Amino acid sequence: MEKVLDGSIAFDYCTPCWPFLHSDDDFVMLALRLSIAFSICLSLPLIAEAAVTDFSTWTKVTDPAHAGFSATQGGSSVTLSAGNLPVPAGTDIGFQSISGLTPQSSTSGFFFSPNADFSLAVDYAWSFSNTPTGFLGIGFGIGEDQNGENSAGVSMGTSNGSPLLSFAAAARVNDVDQTPLSLGNPILNPSTLSGTLFVGYEASSGDVILGAAPTQGAATAVYSATYTGIQNNWSDGDLMASFFLRSDAPPLTTAWQGGNADAVFSNFRVLSGSPVAIPEPSTAISSALILGVLNCRRRRRRR
Repeated sequence: MEKVLDGSIAFDYCTPCWPFLHSDDDFVMLALRLSIAFSICLSLPLIAEAAVTDFSTWTKVTDPAHAGFSATQGGSSVTLSAGNLPVPAGTDIGFQSISGLTPQSSTSGFFFSPNADFSLAVDYAWSFSNTPTGFLGIGFGIGEDQNGENSAGVSMGTSNGSPLLSFAAAARVNDVDQTPLSLGNPILNPSTLSGTLFVGYEASSGDVILGAAPTQGAATAVYSATYTGIQNNWSDGDLMASFFLRSDAPPLTTAWQGGNADAVFSNFRVLSGSPVAIPEPSTAISSALILGVLNCRRRRRRR
């Protein structure tokens, strides 16, 4: 670079103007690295979406752990099972899309930003044997934390191996239960032993839309209910996805007493929106580029 007598700056185009590049080879290598990094960045949403649909990247959670509940985790499906012994009401087993208590405290997994719309779906199928007795329910939802203190989801219940009433929606704000919502008429629109569960989120309104369809692989919900603006009452944190099996004792039922039950979750899909990986690949790439630049600087100074 040359300094002109009038105080202005002029560049000598015969040499690279970046001070950390010592030669044309350095410039070519940096340009190649940047090109590769930018290509990877463009593909990150597709990579994250493909990975979040792989259940082997999800984390099992129990609340509390109980010998009567177990799980079989595969890449394309997860089976949550209840065995032939009583399980107290309020006992859960399930999987979540993050590894820790919150997306911020997790070291792996995936979350969804509260600043962008998204919608999710998962298929489920029940099977029962050995004279099932008692209540079991499943649910699918989103929330800011593992404990569900700020969360919303769709659920369905069974009693003695048969569907109980309609699909339902439930939610919490600051660990306080909100009024449950029925998805359709319990008589005209009963829940089914297999089908699809849906969760949708609208960033502009804070609405969470919960839905269900009585067939697997459905693209849209047949029954739905909305918690209007509920996310505005949460902590504006990143949102994880989860699903679970639960023993409980709603009115006129008992908690799970025994028999055998399997609830298979499969075909998890992101219908719209983009999951964010933990740690974010874009952050790792940016760090690698910075280190590469610093390395170029060090090589330049040693010469």
